[in-house]
Amino acid sequence: MMNNARFEDALTDVAKVYADPNDIIGAEDLSQQQKVKLLRQWEFDLRENLVASEENMTAETTPEGHSAELLRGVRKALIAIGAVDHKDESAAPTKTGGA
Repeated sequence: MMNNARFEDALTDVAKVYADPNDIIGAEDLSQQQKVKLLRQWEFDLRENLVASEENMTAETTPEGHSAELLRGVRKALIAIGAVDHKDESAAPTKTGGA
């Protein structure tokens, strides 16, 4: 299992530690609960980035469409590990996940 300090560090900026959601799924040093927590945090961060990009508040270095594509990958990873039902895909009508 990933040590707590490293896990907490990853939780503050998941994208700095993991390049792809599948890296989290395949990480043998993470518990199921840690994987879910990291993926949900990454999903939240990506949704916040999407809102910021609509308001022209993102970094110039972020490629257009990157956050949306990564968000799809995170959602697929959550489904793959059974943390989200695929029916939930349409359950979040806003970028922040709210109703």
